[in-house]
Order: sequence, then structure tokens, then C-alpha cells
Amino acid sequence: MYGAVLSLALVGIAPLPEGADETSEPGVAEGEPEASEPEDPDALAAEAQAAFAEGRFEEARALAKRAHELTGDPRHLYAQAVAERQLERCRDALILYARLLADVQDDPAYSALVDGTRQGIKLCEASLEEPEPEPEPPPIVAETSEPEPEPESVDPGPRPWFRDPLGGVMLGLGLAIAGGGGGTMWALSNRRLDEAEAAIDETVFADTRAQARGLRTGAIASMTLGGALLVGAVVRYGLVARTNRRQMAWIAPSAGGGAVLGWTRSF
Repeated sequence: MYGAVLSLALVGIAPLPEGADETSEPGVAEGEPEASEPEDPDALAAEAQAAFAEGRFEEARALAKRAHELTGDPRHLYAQAVAERQLERCRDALILYARLLADVQDDPAYSALVDGTRQGIKLCEASLEEPEPEPEPPPIVAETSEPEPEPESVDPGPRPWFRDPLGGVMLGLGLAIAGGGGGTMWALSNRRLDEAEAAIDETVFADTRAQARGLRTGAIASMTLGGALLVGAVVRYGLVARTNRRQMAWIAPSAGGGAVLGWTRSF
């Protein structure tokens, strides 16, 4: 990463003046306590270059920043911007690129550095223009609701006696047979007797009376059967009514806080 432009730049430190003692620090008199050894920008640049090669961009950025603070060399500022871009912090990188262009864009000695800076700016702008992927919606969790309790069955109590189905059938058949069948045949038999009384011929008289007797016999049978059904219906209604009177109503609290109505039958 420090190759091309950077590998030529990170060692731009001025040589020591002639006659200076490389082993002693300037401004420190003999007999005075030695100060701590200052940081070496060349060593910082070398460490930054190694960090770039190994992908340790955060460490490389910090080393290049320190070297720039010591020397003011714009090539160290460029190294910081490249590290920020590699760390996907393009907004910070653009600020460093802008500072760099403001310092050296008119200096022909740094033309290669300016070209690299403009290329880095294009890369950062393209990266910032890409829309960030929308976050995936959270998974829909089906709400688990407790099943509603089934309504408790309530005994409606005994059926009224006049709604008893068997009694109703017997009553209907009794009325139909006694009233419909028996009454109709009885009326027809009376008509035949009237015709027989008015007949002149002995044969017609005998035949008409025979028909009248047959119709009357049928009417009597129908009325007897219908009457028996009517009596049976009355007896049935009476039994149902008596059974209903023997039933007792009761009420008890339910689990849901309500009440349950029931019936008790005695025999």
C-alpha cells in the first residue's frame, strides 16, 4: 500500500548538519541528564509500511499520523487517507485528501501524490454513492393466542307437555281419522239412506241401503280408531306434564365466574 508513491516518500527526513555528533542530541549539555530518545520518523514510516502489507490499517493510520506530526511531510498525510479508505471510513479519508490537495496540488514535485489523491477521492465518492443495503425485516412471529373456552352446555330443562312430539302425532292422527275419515263416511252413509228411501225400484233400494250400512260401519270404525288415538294423546300429555312437575331446577357457579342452570329429575 505504501508502494509506488509512498515507498519513495516516507523517508524524507533531512540529513544531520556536518560536524554534528550522531551519538549525542543537540541542545543537551554535558553533565545534564539525558532526555528520552525522540521518535524516528523513518522507523515510524517503516512500521507503517509493514502494517499496510499485513492489512493492519488501523495501526498503519496511527503510525503515519505520528510521522506527519513529526515531519509535516504530505506523504504521511496521504498514507493516513489511504488507511482511512481501507477501513471504509471514506468521509474521514476525504477530509485528509482535501487537506493534502490544498498543500501540494500546485507543487510539481508531488504530481504523483496528487494523482493518487484524486484517484482516492473518486473511489471514496463512488463508495459513498452506493446505497446501503436495506436491513432485513424482522421475522414475523405468529401470535399465539389461547383458545377460547368452549361454552358450557346448559340443560334447557324439560320440554312443555304440549310440545311433546309423540303426543302431537297421536293427536293429529286421531283428529284426522275420527273427524276426517269417520265424519266423511258418516255423512255419505246418511246420503245413501236418503237415496234408498226415495228409490222406486226394490233392487235399487236394497243396493243403496247396503252401501249406506257399509259406509256407516266404516265411519264407526274410523271414529273408534280416531277416538283411541285422541285418548292416547291425552294420556301421553298427562304423563309428560306429571314428569315435568317432578323435575327440580338447580343453579351452581361455573369456573368462569358465571352460573350453570340445571335440572334434576326424580322418578
